[in-house]
Amino acid sequence: MKIREEQVERICRTILSRWKEKGMIRPKADDALLLGKMVGEVMADFRREEELDREVHAILEKHSRDLADSQASSHVMFLKIKERLARERKIVL
Repeated sequence: MKIREEQVERICRTILSRWKEKGMIRPKADDALLLGKMVGEVMADFRREEELDREVHAILEKHSRDLADSQASSHVMFLKIKERLARERKIVL
């Protein structure tokens, strides 16, 4: 699922306001600056996951002949490879 930056901003704005309402944070910076940082981090995380997906697809493509000979599901293999690479690179999915 591809999420747009506007949607991420709306979610981050809601999270920030709820954290402030509940006293979970006492920001020292302007809300706009905090919101920008939050959106930037979330979008960077989405880009890291997309890059990981491309790499997993490349690995699967490289081994497509072996997969065709076996009865392994390409989707299951995709998930396993992605999980392993994410764990090795300390990426939280």
